[in-house]
Amino acid sequence: MPIVNLALRVGRRRARGPAIVNTDFDGGVYPNIEITILFKDTEPLIIVEFENPLYGRTEFEVFTAEAFLQYGRDYFSIGEVRVYVPIEAEHLTGEVLVGRDILNQFNALLLELQTKTLTMDL
Repeated sequence: MPIVNLALRVGRRRARGPAIVNTDFDGGVYPNIEITILFKDTEPLIIVEFENPLYGRTEFEVFTAEAFLQYGRDYFSIGEVRVYVPIEAEHLTGEVLVGRDILNQFNALLLELQTKTLTMDL
């Protein structure tokens, strides 16, 4: 299972830690409870519905955060990403998932323009 070290920033609040790469998830970040604290007192951009394999149709509040990949002591910005917070707290898990939306954003960061090779360690 591929894992990346992800850091998120919302205003002055920050969170970082491991995240599981899940290519079945179209969105950006599916947070754990710790990440949802970043959005305390913040209005969501929109509310959307997704099919959740465990719970069926599920509503999510969508927020944005500045995202970074951590490699060693270095942080590499991948820009603003969408974070999909389930409205029902019991749909949160202990893990953080990153989906294809983030993969597409950091592919551009990691793709060597001259050789067109991906240089990502998972």
